[in-house]
Amino acid sequence: MARSSQAIVARTRQQANPVLSCIRSTLVEFVADDTLSADFLAGPDTAVLFISLRFQRVHPEYLDRRIQGLGEWRNRILLCRVDVEQPEEALEQVTLAAFHGKLSLLLAWTDAEAAAYIETLHRYQSKGAEALMGRLNQDHHARHLEVLTTIKGINKTDAAALSTCFGSFAGVAKASSEDLQRCSGIGDKKVRQLSNVFHKPFFPR
Repeated sequence: MARSSQAIVARTRQQANPVLSCIRSTLVEFVADDTLSADFLAGPDTAVLFISLRFQRVHPEYLDRRIQGLGEWRNRILLCRVDVEQPEEALEQVTLAAFHGKLSLLLAWTDAEAAAYIETLHRYQSKGAEALMGRLNQDHHARHLEVLTTIKGINKTDAAALSTCFGSFAGVAKASSEDLQRCSGIGDKKVRQLSNVFHKPFFPR
């Protein structure tokens, strides 16, 4: 739809979605549900499906049906609102659906965060990869530490110690449990967490 280059286009049924009340810097236009296979268009080539984990738990068949009917778009996004206290099981289902459906998965823990994702996708619809990469921290060591601290239980001090012990992210990822335990400040609980992150299969068999 040509109008999606100037505004975020949404299906009419999304009018009740609280995420839309958080979109403030971009115009939102609504179209009939049967004219749009996605929930939102964040640009002529960017289709966004929206799912909340609470809805996924009640309607586990819904997402697969929507993905099958999405059609071909250059950018296919699945925006997931994490709105349950124990999201692991439902999030596993959503992750598998996105993987097999060839959609990029974005997770948002608040309505405002979900709205920011949609607005950012719209804002960058015509920009190349270089524009997005330019926003990244170009300090390799700092990015290495930042990634390590995304692991639950690993703080900045732990990340620095791991970096010193193993020299690189690959070195940390390949380290055995015994090697990790020799690193200062890394106790049994953190060793188990690191081992799970780096060695447990991403998708359960």
